Amino acid sequence: MKNIRRREFIQQTASSVAATTAAASLVAPVSAQDNSFADSVVKGVAEIFDFKLPDSLVHPRGWETLNPGYWKIENGALRRRLTNLGDRARGTGFPFHYMSKGTTMRTDYDPSLHAGVIYRSDVRMQGDYKVVAAFTYQGADLTPKAGDDPNWKMYQVDYGYFGIALGAKSLMESYGKIRNTTQAIVGADGKGQFIAPKKKKRSQGTGKLALKEGDQVTIELEVKFADQNANVAMTVSHGGESTVTETKMPRRNAVGFVGIVGRGLLDFQVDSFEVKSKSAERLTIPEFDCYVCYPLGDTLHQDANGRWTARFVSMFASDGEKAEIRIADSPDPVDGWSRVAVAGTGAIVNNSWRRNTCVINATLPANPADATMYYTIWKDGKNVTADTRIGTNAVGPGTGYVGDVPSSGSYVGRLPQLKAPYKMCGLSCHAITSGLQMAGDDGYKIKGGGDDWQFRDQPTQGAYKHLEDYDFQVMLWEDDVWYMELVMYPPSTDDAYEIVTQSICGPTSRWQMMRHWNVINPGDHDYGMDDIKGPEQLVIRSVPGLGQDITYIQRNFQIVHHLTTGAEEADPLENPKKWRAWKMPNRDFTFVILDSRLWRSSQDTDMWDDSGWDKFKSLYDRTDPTRSLLGEEQFGWLQQLITTDASRLICLTGINGMHTVWTGGKGKSESSTHPKKFSQRDRVTADYAGWVKAGSDRVIELLGSRDGIVTVYGDVHNGCIIKNKEHNLIECSFGPIGRSGGRGVIPGFGPEMQDVDGRDVTIHSLYHKEFADAQLNRHAPGDPFYWNFLEMEFDPTKRDPKIGLRVRNMIDSPKETPRGGGALETTASRTGRKPTSTLPAIKTLPNADVRFTTMNGVPIRASRSDRDGDVHLPGLVDIPTGTRILMLAFDGSKTESKTIETI
Repeated sequence: MKNIRRREFIQQTASSVAATTAAASLVAPVSAQDNSFADSVVKGVAEIFDFKLPDSLVHPRGWETLNPGYWKIENGALRRRLTNLGDRARGTGFPFHYMSKGTTMRTDYDPSLHAGVIYRSDVRMQGDYKVVAAFTYQGADLTPKAGDDPNWKMYQVDYGYFGIALGAKSLMESYGKIRNTTQAIVGADGKGQFIAPKKKKRSQGTGKLALKEGDQVTIELEVKFADQNANVAMTVSHGGESTVTETKMPRRNAVGFVGIVGRGLLDFQVDSFEVKSKSAERLTIPEFDCYVCYPLGDTLHQDANGRWTARFVSMFASDGEKAEIRIADSPDPVDGWSRVAVAGTGAIVNNSWRRNTCVINATLPANPADATMYYTIWKDGKNVTADTRIGTNAVGPGTGYVGDVPSSGSYVGRLPQLKAPYKMCGLSCHAITSGLQMAGDDGYKIKGGGDDWQFRDQPTQGAYKHLEDYDFQVMLWEDDVWYMELVMYPPSTDDAYEIVTQSICGPTSRWQMMRHWNVINPGDHDYGMDDIKGPEQLVIRSVPGLGQDITYIQRNFQIVHHLTTGAEEADPLENPKKWRAWKMPNRDFTFVILDSRLWRSSQDTDMWDDSGWDKFKSLYDRTDPTRSLLGEEQFGWLQQLITTDASRLICLTGINGMHTVWTGGKGKSESSTHPKKFSQRDRVTADYAGWVKAGSDRVIELLGSRDGIVTVYGDVHNGCIIKNKEHNLIECSFGPIGRSGGRGVIPGFGPEMQDVDGRDVTIHSLYHKEFADAQLNRHAPGDPFYWNFLEMEFDPTKRDPKIGLRVRNMIDSPKETPRGGGALETTASRTGRKPTSTLPAIKTLPNADVRFTTMNGVPIRASRSDRDGDVHLPGLVDIPTGTRILMLAFDGSKTESKTIETI
């Protein structure tokens, strides 16, 4: 893709850099104070920001917005951006959502965008104050584009406006999320008016385009407080004339952040923005450039020369040229990080679907099985590893970042040693809205989702405070990692990355990602649409007119594929083959990542009824044996892996709920009359992997064909540990870490039960929004909300490999009792179906991969020999006694083969 508007910081002259620094700061404080954190709140401020910066699609430092795609710097001014890739998305879903509710999905809609606001992040107004903004009107193209409806709001003269926003309690109040902000605006008719918070419509103007291209427009707000009220006067000046509009509002509506607002197709630029107050809060917002730089564990491999390499993905807050990774065996190298050799370099790319991201393929200085390593990230020659936000006003109320964990941002990246026991953390459903949980004298309570904590990167104070005590090596970010469309259907690439960075680049989540190996397996919401899966998602990306903007879906697929795999390029139309396996360096544990969303069969079972043949309703049933969960190619790959992978333990993710223990939708959904609350015509039940019964049966049978396999998943918003009694397959769910609304449990749920499809299962643990355990006991008063993660531990070094699974609340330490009624501590021999034959004592090459096949080469099973050359297998499943099989051992250089007869 062609790069656009690249800012070349390293090529700026010293004078340009100095001018940029001055323009980005408070240039005339009323009271000079030290800028350290201790003196971060300074009473009194007078500032003029004039935007004299190099051209960029990145908004200036000192400003923040939920909608960066609305803005750009051009010709020394803050300029409105009117068109973006994917800016015609709307809140919708697939036709199945509507048909399952007995309604019809409309394909025509008005894509006119909401108002977007950009705020000064370093000044919070209180007491009497004045704000003055100088605009240049650049014209308005209200002529409908080919195929557009001229009645859409964006093409109406009275829809567009620009002006000043005041009274915001959060820097993210924008785009339909304006709860406290008052807008003082000028429309195309040149007249000023106020729009109160939460007001859906503004008063109509004259309907005439009075402003002319090049007109200078100044808006001045003067706010004066009297008791619990604020009197606000807005003076609008242009063409040599001035008009004054006044209003009275509650004091709280005028206290807070101030900024610039724009809506519709009026093109304008902001030439300067001035604030004056004797009692404003001046906030210290440090320079911060590296949102995150995370290693993708599933890219770790040994190349042909024996060197270990891994891929890192970085996201930056501003433009740049290149990034570097430096890796050392110590967090504090003797001669400093600048003397550590560069392990990998990559170009920072800014194009239509990437915003200042960099992929770096780095060479590790050692085998990750032998040592823990540390890394720093450098951008254009500067070390940008530290998180400078922590301990400053860049975190806290109104910022979107809780900022209480970790205690310091001075850490460097860490690549934990990858040896047994392998410890993994499972995370799912990371939402950034709806209040903050706080600890009080009488337990934990959630502060409402408005005001200061309308947005937050973590849902509770103290989230992951004890994380490092768990000694996790791997973080599994599974399903709905960043909820692309939860806050809004992002109308630009920039807005999409804003959602991502708010979710996984806050102080706590950045720390998690940069101190562990990561696996990211996205869910439906990560692609920006509820329940996106099956062949429908292919169609909706390629065929216009189906009720959604195809460029929106295409762009999101590119972003997600890039951030989760480190791909430099991504085809917006293909169905990505993301299934993969990550084998640990010691070859004794394998982590498998599957995709049961994009490759399953269609969820529509009633196409004949929907076509008018109502007497043939449900000719295709969810139990139809032709239905596929993984697609034939992916299932064949998994089948090959299960029979040939020699690791003694395997953990698998990506299949959300093969055992149908969760109900469908609530309320008036079709599931309400189903005996198990699980109607197949319900969009919630159709979201489960188990809805594709035949596909789930095949996978369960395959995974039960050997011992030592555990499958884990996210998205159902419950923490649970289940064991299938026939196949002895363990299936675990985890999350949410911000959302709620856990799926309901089917009638008859309990420690020993049957799922919807008659499978006998044991529930070892249940951590649910309503229930504290599998006996369905309620949570105690004052208990923390059930936001949770899954602690996984795998030790293949034991003669009978050990498996430990524990559901944990986000605030728990490892010393506390696991949630959900207890943990599952088991061994490999207690998993998988009962063997039908055993093997004689086998002596072969030490520390070798050992594979068993039929005499004509069909794979049966694989394992590892120990350091003495002994192979410890409890037996073989579905292989009769007296069967001659072939054994092949390979230790990396030598091979040995022999014929064995089962007993």
